[in-house]
Amino acid sequence: MNKQTSVGNKLRTIRDERGFSQRELAQLAGISTNAISLIERDENSPSVSTLQNLATALNVKMSYFFDDHAPTPVLHIHSQQRPAIESKGVRIEGLEGKLNRQEMEPFLVTLDPNSGSGERQVVHTGHELVYCLAGNVEYLIDGTIYNLVEGDFLFFEAHLPHLWRNRSSQPARILLVLQTSGLGGEPVERHFSDYPSVTFIGK
Repeated sequence: MNKQTSVGNKLRTIRDERGFSQRELAQLAGISTNAISLIERDENSPSVSTLQNLATALNVKMSYFFDDHAPTPVLHIHSQQRPAIESKGVRIEGLEGKLNRQEMEPFLVTLDPNSGSGERQVVHTGHELVYCLAGNVEYLIDGTIYNLVEGDFLFFEAHLPHLWRNRSSQPARILLVLQTSGLGGEPVERHFSDYPSVTFIGK
């Protein structure tokens, strides 16, 4: 991946558009004013849950932080052109662009050993599809643990509280697809609350 999105610039731009001060946005997102300042100066990479909190507070999809392209009928994303966010051992790669009336948000997520989505469980509308590409990923869904190994699928109703993590000593990778049909960026924003930049990935 040789292209990294400047989350800080996009955050500052949309915060200005919404008319929020850093303090006001911090209160809405439940994070510190200093954290927002550091992110906007690109001196700190937000976690998935921080990005999701920011996206929710700003009422955008996390993909907002990834792309600037008008909708198109076909997307062909080359492996070296996927926009990405990295923080706390988690790398999230999204799409550079979006389809007309897009109803799914796919992400390629790479997890370092002992990393994950955070301790806060996520709840959102729609459904969630996970395909384990490599390694071992643990999903906690409504109190039940599901261990995914290479080749496993997991498909569930996303209103059930859930989180994901890699507790093994080896890296893991999953294809994560969130249903966003008619829901704006809510599923993505909630899922990647530490990474608001993952979701204009749209309005």
